[in-house]
Amino acid sequence: MVEDGTMELNGKVALVLGAIKGIGKGIALALANEGARMALTYYDWEESLAEMKQAFAEVGAEHLIMKVNLRDTQAIHDAVRRAADYFGRLDILINNIERGGWPVVHGSYVSEQWDLEMQTTLRAKRWVFESALPHLKASGDGVVINFSSIAAIVGRSGPAGMIFNEGYAAASRGVSLLTETWARMGA
Repeated sequence: MVEDGTMELNGKVALVLGAIKGIGKGIALALANEGARMALTYYDWEESLAEMKQAFAEVGAEHLIMKVNLRDTQAIHDAVRRAADYFGRLDILINNIERGGWPVVHGSYVSEQWDLEMQTTLRAKRWVFESALPHLKASGDGVVINFSSIAAIVGRSGPAGMIFNEGYAAASRGVSLLTETWARMGA
């Protein structure tokens, strides 16, 4: 920690889920620009992979890019271990993986969409946390940032009803609950 209570990022190792684009990529680039070494995951959007590689190469931070199916618990465990082995440590987990279906975009809700949301928004985060926790504790000042959604609070009420569906809202609420539990486990 530095004097103002913030974490010194230079030399820290961050595992960022879903770093190929969007929020995950933005956070990973910001951490890399502060000197963090990056373990980055992606699974979909192969068409964005070259751009991802170029962006992190331009920053110049040491990084490892891994294609990981976060619906596969063994693949999760292997990816966390690979990142920790590659860098010799793990200090930061950016638990950023979600698959919310928007009724206004994706049409009527089907059971496959519900299952995908539970597997990515809730289940994957749980297994990533469990695999990463021993490494984060060993670092002495490990940090976990879990991403959820306002859908956890509003569900499908009001105007948000066309944006969020029940599965995404329920999974996001579950992430909020797990975050409270994990904070106690990590303390």
